[in-house]
Amino acid sequence: RRDWALCGQAADSWWQDGDPPAVLITGETGTGKELVARALHFDGQRRDKPFVEINCASIPSTLLEAELFGYERGAFTDARQRKPGLVEAADGGTLFLDEIGEIDLSVQAKLLKLLEEKQVRRLGGTRESKVDVRIVAATNRDLDAMIREGRFRADLYYRLRILFVCAPPLRDRGDDILLLAQSFLQFHGKRYGKRNLALAEAAQTALRDYAWPGNVRELRNAVEQAVLLARTDVLSLDAFPFCVAPRAAAPASAPPSHPVEAATWSGSGVKMQEMERDFLVQALVKTGWNTTRAAKLLGLSRDTLRYRIDKYQLKASE
Repeated sequence: RRDWALCGQAADSWWQDGDPPAVLITGETGTGKELVARALHFDGQRRDKPFVEINCASIPSTLLEAELFGYERGAFTDARQRKPGLVEAADGGTLFLDEIGEIDLSVQAKLLKLLEEKQVRRLGGTRESKVDVRIVAATNRDLDAMIREGRFRADLYYRLRILFVCAPPLRDRGDDILLLAQSFLQFHGKRYGKRNLALAEAAQTALRDYAWPGNVRELRNAVEQAVLLARTDVLSLDAFPFCVAPRAAAPASAPPSHPVEAATWSGSGVKMQEMERDFLVQALVKTGWNTTRAAKLLGLSRDTLRYRIDKYQLKASE
């Protein structure tokens, strides 16, 4: 909630010098980082100005610099005429750099100069032009690890994350899962001429408890598929078969010593959130509350681990 409040504050605040701070959005694939970027732009003071988006992973590194900063005629073999870059196209508005972790170090240096001096020079050019552009960047990569490996500039990282927003994974968003599912159900129901669709209670429970490795994008596609195949107005659990994971057979040996395994073995049951909290505490204790090592042990990014530490209000005393 703190991150979303910060997002709203970043969008609505009026910056005295007319130069709003850069924003870095992190989160797993499919969590809606682009929507956060659009909210920052269209709910803010620059809503009537351009919102220019570029996916840094979809453009070869040799072309990305030209796309961003433009070029003069004759700058390279096929440069037959002058072309402004996306930075100039976003002048007065917002430039959204998706997958910022994929750019080369040479382009990172030019981005840092843009952030600090608000000037751009086209490839093959000799004159720098002043631009008024807000930079919003997003990534699903662990930039801290990339900095340690020498693949991302630390100065650019700290310049980008003046404001930091972590888009939480869908599995950590509680009842938001059902709110999103209902929204997608109405949207796709209208789209495919099935307007009276509803989710059965068992289906709601399954959707709520599923881990959603693909996050909101996976949920949207799952609901669309269920709507397409629906033969009745009520979507049962059968419409979402992937949500039902097969249970392992109970062991014939003595009860396990691990408290979570013991609760499951005895049939008393254990809530998914309690299991997750227990694993987090164990990893943190094992690593002496070193969040970098604990995140690596759990297979999470450090930002995701920090989010879950805040979520469960974990303290080193545990």
